[in-house]
Amino acid sequence: MKKKISTLFLSSIMAFSLAACGGGADNNSSKGGEEECSRLVVAIRTFGAAPADLEEVQEKINEITREKINAEIEMMIIPSGSYQQQMTLMLSGSEQLDLMGAPSMLIPSACAGEQLKPLDDLLKEYGQGIVDTLGEELLSCGKFEGQMYCVPIMCDQVTGMGGFILRKDICEKYDIDVESIDSYEKLGEVFADIHEKEPDLTILSPYSAGQSPMMFNCAWDKLGDYFGVLEDYGQSTEVVNLFETDAYREYLDVFHDYYKKGYISSDVTNAAEAGAGLMKAGNLFAYTQCGKPGIEIQEKNSSGYEVEYCQVLESLNVTKDQWQWTIPENSVYPEKAMEFLNLMYTDPEITNLLAYGIEEKHYVKMEDGTIGYPEGVDAANSGYNMGNMVWSLGNEFHAYVWNGNDPDVWEQTIEWNTMGIKSKAFGFRFNNVSVSNEIAAVQNVYDQYRMSLECGVSNPDEVLEEMNEKLYAAGLQTIIDEKQKQLDQWLSDTGVK
Repeated sequence: MKKKISTLFLSSIMAFSLAACGGGADNNSSKGGEEECSRLVVAIRTFGAAPADLEEVQEKINEITREKINAEIEMMIIPSGSYQQQMTLMLSGSEQLDLMGAPSMLIPSACAGEQLKPLDDLLKEYGQGIVDTLGEELLSCGKFEGQMYCVPIMCDQVTGMGGFILRKDICEKYDIDVESIDSYEKLGEVFADIHEKEPDLTILSPYSAGQSPMMFNCAWDKLGDYFGVLEDYGQSTEVVNLFETDAYREYLDVFHDYYKKGYISSDVTNAAEAGAGLMKAGNLFAYTQCGKPGIEIQEKNSSGYEVEYCQVLESLNVTKDQWQWTIPENSVYPEKAMEFLNLMYTDPEITNLLAYGIEEKHYVKMEDGTIGYPEGVDAANSGYNMGNMVWSLGNEFHAYVWNGNDPDVWEQTIEWNTMGIKSKAFGFRFNNVSVSNEIAAVQNVYDQYRMSLECGVSNPDEVLEEMNEKLYAAGLQTIIDEKQKQLDQWLSDTGVK
């Protein structure tokens, strides 16, 4: 039996309804020969609570959409921590949901349950702006088993691997040439120097608590889940066990050496604070982070310190698994949903309303072309600012640049997207439904070792072989074989050599 979300639950999330379009599935009926506008329910994830001025911003958006596509939207704002759970419930229920942002891990099960609408025809008829914006190659990342179910976001695509954020004041104090740091060995020399001169300072931390630094130190295409990867930055097409590769072992040896030398805190595996939070408290010199244009300013805003960035691995371009847009089977108006999605990728006014709210009330334009808070408004009292989600709202390159960033950061990012090593599996997505039991079992094993091993606490000589034996016993080879089978078919279908 399908689960049904209660009306009370939905009303607690939305907290309002739109009067102009009416409500319910029959609000597109014709009166006097005139078609009434459609009411679209759009799910949007946020890292905070629903903005206080949501209804006002929504009405500004609807002034545009009534004229351009004869539709209005109802923004369902859901906190990040509960987003996937609530979307899973809604997809398996019968409540109206016309458009949603989706984490990639949700897609295989949703497709298997026939909970998403195929988008090929809708894109062709109503989404040509999306097609033109993304281009064929990036758009193909929205395919799942040959069928278009998702629309990828337009943002930074390339990831700077082996990246580290360093406190600038300490680098300057000890004359450290950050630009010369291009290997783990050189980075280790810097850590040794700072550790000797600043013995009370934690030298290195993961980006966030509970997170392995390895996710930002990849020299492989993880193909979604690490359980079967492509070596050499995805230039190989043989799916192998990551945990038996030379690159993974090199990473483990480096971080275990850092740990033994005291650069990493002894409580790293269960610490409540890490990364920018530790640095903000003045207790940290460096933390792991992936690279992209504007990363120093982004991390300065998080840590409160001027920082520098160095990178010891190559930049990598793989199929992004962070976020896409899709139209649920529950959509009452799939055509209108695609028309609105098309506006999200092509209309800067829509993008900036979604991200920043209303000009002069929630933001003002600066002389250099960037935007910032109006006088008397800040992050604490602003009625609307979802700028930290701008990357997920379709096409971030149409958004204004927030004050403090380089005014041309989007131009830098567009150029950045042409760089880096592109995996031969770019565009491939693994359908893990047939091996979901094995993935759950393997994940349980991996979780037993992951933090201790990849934060440098455990000696890989002592535990790596043990972990691999348990991984294989839990079904790792079955996952690898299935992933190879699907990849081979994808390579054949796409003609990639």
